[in-house]
Amino acid sequence: MKKPIVALMIMALMLLSWGPFAMAQPQDTPKEDKTTFYLLTPGVYVNGWPRFTVTYPKDWVERRSDVGGLFRAGPSGSPWEENVAVFRLPNPPPLDKYVDFLVPYLRAYATDVTVVNNKPSQLQDGTPAREVEIKMIRNAVTRNLLCVPTNKGVILITVNVGTTKGTIGEDLRAIPYSLQYEPGKDLPVKVPPDVQEFFNRFGNDILSHDLAKVMSHYSDKYLNSGTRKGEVERNWRQGIGSITSLKGTTTDFVPAGDRAYFTGFVIINGGTLPITDTSIIKESGEWKLYGNQRDIAP
Repeated sequence: MKKPIVALMIMALMLLSWGPFAMAQPQDTPKEDKTTFYLLTPGVYVNGWPRFTVTYPKDWVERRSDVGGLFRAGPSGSPWEENVAVFRLPNPPPLDKYVDFLVPYLRAYATDVTVVNNKPSQLQDGTPAREVEIKMIRNAVTRNLLCVPTNKGVILITVNVGTTKGTIGEDLRAIPYSLQYEPGKDLPVKVPPDVQEFFNRFGNDILSHDLAKVMSHYSDKYLNSGTRKGEVERNWRQGIGSITSLKGTTTDFVPAGDRAYFTGFVIINGGTLPITDTSIIKESGEWKLYGNQRDIAP
């Protein structure tokens, strides 16, 4: 049972959006100096959908995320000494039951998993949250983990910080509580007709389970937080046959010449997940998936 679920989660990370949209307001060409969902600003992670921000030390660097991860960062030296990770979970349990999901997941790769703390909490704006602190041993190293999950509509967003230095200090604890949702950024928008046509073709090819056609929609220069076209194809090969229904929605679209930036969510086999691709590029007159063009260490 686990393999199809994991494969579908991987697929959802790569899906575009299509379907009926509301009108969008014209937007300027992106500028390099502003904090947005399509450009990573040191010390600030901006999630496309749902729109929220998380702040972390500016000298930390982006790392490859696990399955289900939206973002991960840590010091430039050891990636596991300290780190922050942002995850999403479709069809989430109630916040007071989150620990019942978390502990079995951690026991799959760690030992001596112990719940140190599990209590109701809230973000700075009053959003209900849960604070779960875990102590465990992984690769013979003791690790402390603090998770602060919140429910946002039909998905759960959790910001986790971990350390191998012992008790989690106030500096790390402040990171998950920096999460701030930005209202008014999650409504559907309309995309240009040629982009809509591209989205439609891509979606139809996914539902037909035609891997060759699906991969034809990716640029050979595709790069998304360290993931290249070859890895995308391997992931599609694992799970494309399990996809029976999907519908996407774009919640932000920013044209920029022969490129365009977008975000939104996709409902795949009944589960709602954020889109993590952030750009397309026009090559020889055709739109192609281009990714966020960030190359990061494994």
